[in-house]
Parts: sequence; C-alpha cells; structure tokens
Amino acid sequence: EPFGSSFGPAVTRDSCIRSSKGLYKRLLSLSPGSAVLHFDIIGVLAYNVDGTFDDKKARNLVRLFRPDKFDEVSLLHFVQSCDGIFKKIRYLRASVGNSSLIDSVLESMINVAFGFFLALTVMSILHLNPWTLLVSMSTVLVSFAFALGPSAAKLIEGMIMIAVRRPFDLGDRISIVDCTGAPDNSDDPGYHDTWIVEDCTLFTTTLRLSRTNEVSTVNNGSIANTRIVNHGRSQNALVNVPLAMRIDATHDQVTIVKSALEQYIHDNPRVWASLVNCRIVKIDPANELIMFSARIQHVKSWQDLLPILQARGELEKFCTEIMIKLDIY
Repeated sequence: EPFGSSFGPAVTRDSCIRSSKGLYKRLLSLSPGSAVLHFDIIGVLAYNVDGTFDDKKARNLVRLFRPDKFDEVSLLHFVQSCDGIFKKIRYLRASVGNSSLIDSVLESMINVAFGFFLALTVMSILHLNPWTLLVSMSTVLVSFAFALGPSAAKLIEGMIMIAVRRPFDLGDRISIVDCTGAPDNSDDPGYHDTWIVEDCTLFTTTLRLSRTNEVSTVNNGSIANTRIVNHGRSQNALVNVPLAMRIDATHDQVTIVKSALEQYIHDNPRVWASLVNCRIVKIDPANELIMFSARIQHVKSWQDLLPILQARGELEKFCTEIMIKLDIY
C-alpha cells in the first residue's frame, strides 16, 4: 500500500485504479448533491495540523490534480492523477534497484583494486620484491595495452557515464544525437527517434525504439561522447503551433485569434499551462501569406510524447477553425 491504508491496495496498476475510484466516491460523499468532486475538498490537505495554510503544498496539489475552470476534478482526471503518481513510484523503485546493482559492481571492482595494492604493500613489508615479477610480465602487459587500449578506454568512458553522470534512469524517454547535431525545427520534440530505457548496467544499456517497438542493446562507451537528450527530465514541454494567415489580415483579426487561443488554454488547465509567445516568423508575398508561430507550454514533459502530440493536433484544429470563421485562413 504505497499510498497508505486510507487509499487502499495499490500493488498493481489495476488495484491502484480501483482504489482511486473508491477514494473518489468517498470524497464525493462529503459534498451531497454534487456529481463532480470540488477541489476545495482535496485542498483541505494544504492545511497543517496547527491550522496554518501551506502555500507550497497547495500549489503541489493544484499541479497534481489540475482542476478545471470551475475548480472541479472529474473521476477520470482524479484516476489519471493517481495513476501517474503510481507509475512514478514504480519507476523510482526500479531505478533504485538498478542503481543498487550498479553500485554493487563498482564496489566489487574497487575491492579488487584495493586488494591488489594491499598485496603489494604486504609483500613490501615482508621484504619481498614484487616488482621483479611485474617487470618480467611487462612485455605481455605492454602487448595487451596496445591490443586492448582503445576498447578499455571506451569501456572506462561508459562506466564513468553511468556511475557519475547518470544521464538517464529506467523508463526515461531519450534521444541520442551527435554533439554537433541540431534538432529539426519542423518536428517536436525536435528529434525523430526517441528511445525508452528498459535496462541499464555498468557496461550496456537496453533501449526500445518508441516508433517501431524495436529493442536494442548498446555499449555505454559508444554513447558516452554523444548528446543524450532526456525528455523525462525536460519538464513542461514547449509546443510550436504554426498559424498561416492571409497577408491582408488586420491587427484586430490577429488579436482575436490570439485571445481565442489564450481562452482555449485557460479552459484546458489539465493540458496547457500558458501561451509563451505568438510572433511572425515568415512573410510569403508570393502566396500572400503571413506565418505566425505560437509557442505554448504543456503541463507535461516530453516523456508523455503521444498525449502532447494529440493535444497539439487538437489545438491546431481549433486555431484553424477560428481563422476560417474570420476568413483569414
């Protein structure tokens, strides 16, 4: 019961959904006659034991449940919020277990190195000369150094990346690109191929290509010098929506489109956070068009790629309908 006994069993995803439904019904009984749960009932959690109001806790509750413009939380949205926290807990447990395995391997390697130097120290104390044996093996060691040097360097780079940098965790959506490569501006989130991290050891990483569901295993050394974009850690995705208007569109018409866009964002607080900017990016006199670009901030990260792309499509459809009604499309 990761959420406590009051929430109910949440061992699996199905049991978590059932428990969240039961909790929603119990909370709904606190407001008789209402078919939808009002956020004020959940907001009581923002009060401390001494009766003081915790602003930080209140903001976290709003960020978690995202009430609509009427300050209400539907059953579907309540269950989705609980399910999202449940998935984060599962990924956290898996990441902690995987980190423990990596730390165990590192500990074993450090113990071997410590034992080697300890043996040299003990032999020196006993007036035994270990260097004679090492010098006699120098020819073999030099040969192995030339033969395995590049591979060993790659291996060490990969180990340092996982042990020190830790650029991703289990379940993260990532993109692997060349350090000098630039994202394609026509495609969100900027890179066509995204991978889901399924397993990670000190030497290899198992990835699943989200576009085709293919599973690949790569050496950590081969991706150590690349630019790893972690979409799971890229909070509040910024989405670019192109708006093509006729060149004779007036300032009032453009203002109406922008106002309608801001109202749409305000009416969908569980999807969109804010309108960052709306500006002209291109003027095409040949086709008599002005290209505007609206940059909107989503409430989720690029980890949830499909819901963001779906929401962007619905937003583009809404903007197109407004421009058609104003006869500027």
